[in-house]
Amino acid sequence: MLKIYTEHQFLNSDNRRKVFPLLFDLVYVPNSKTVLYYGFTDSISEADIAIFPVDIISFMKNDNDNFLKNWIQNMSENNIPIWVYAAGDFGYSIENENVTTFRLGGFDSKIKASTLILPSFVSDPYDTILENQFSAVPKSTKPNIGFVGNANGSFVKLCKEFALYAKQNIINIYTKNLEDYHPFYPSSSKRYQLLQKLIKEDRIENNFILRDKYRAKDKNAGSKENSTLEFFKNIQDNLYVFCLRGNGNFSVRFYETLIMGRIPVLVNTDVRLPLSDEIDWEKHCLLVSEDSIINDLLNFHTSKTDLELKEMQNANRKLMLERLNRVDYFIQLRIKKNINK
Repeated sequence: MLKIYTEHQFLNSDNRRKVFPLLFDLVYVPNSKTVLYYGFTDSISEADIAIFPVDIISFMKNDNDNFLKNWIQNMSENNIPIWVYAAGDFGYSIENENVTTFRLGGFDSKIKASTLILPSFVSDPYDTILENQFSAVPKSTKPNIGFVGNANGSFVKLCKEFALYAKQNIINIYTKNLEDYHPFYPSSSKRYQLLQKLIKEDRIENNFILRDKYRAKDKNAGSKENSTLEFFKNIQDNLYVFCLRGNGNFSVRFYETLIMGRIPVLVNTDVRLPLSDEIDWEKHCLLVSEDSIINDLLNFHTSKTDLELKEMQNANRKLMLERLNRVDYFIQLRIKKNINK
């Protein structure tokens, strides 16, 4: 069992949504598997690892006494490996050789090896939303690809996206928010442009529902229950699903596609995927560039047999259920890294 030293005073009800994900399964809803691999110690000298208990980005906004900085220095002086969690779309990595930062996204070419990507820990739609159970989609003559979501190519939408981007940067400067800087990326406009390419391609069968806004703000999307069902039915009915980053450089839809047992077509925006040193992601998704998405999809589909595509779908679902859920993700790190002082 790995012994964790942390600051228990921050593990309260107010911080439930900000807690380091592993600690959620030890404190708030204890998991029988997690407790076999991890436990707490109140002694720094006995600790195998130190985990800062809450999201460091939100914590640093009000950390006038430099509590986090001093805590990291103290743990480093005691030669204890440190884990921290940076939430939010943009994320932030602490540059310290003793610190491993967990975050949702970032640019692979810019973040160091000591930054580990968290998958989006999504629920299984077959258990919560869909009435029927998983089965693999057979190969069709044309590759069929689905998408439901915000994709708006208007100039007005582009201006709104830039205005929101500029506003967020001003807020970050004013509040001294330490999130990483991200260059402007108009995700809705980019989605629209790439989806239009696919729509115009006769060799590809598309099943797209384009919305002018994100579902929460789109009055035409219908009730939350109906729009959620529509979203996951679209994934279920298509062999491939178009996935592109949002505000941050990661895609939740990517993980929703995997757990549904379908094949993500992920536009590569210099992404880093979880456990990339352990998982051969080419066996689970199709990484494409903006310029070659059509040829990449057509060549991939042609090169695979019906059996290979069905095996890939089964492997994707298994990957999420057995390795990329919150509990098993951290158990793998415990086994793989065998962290000791």
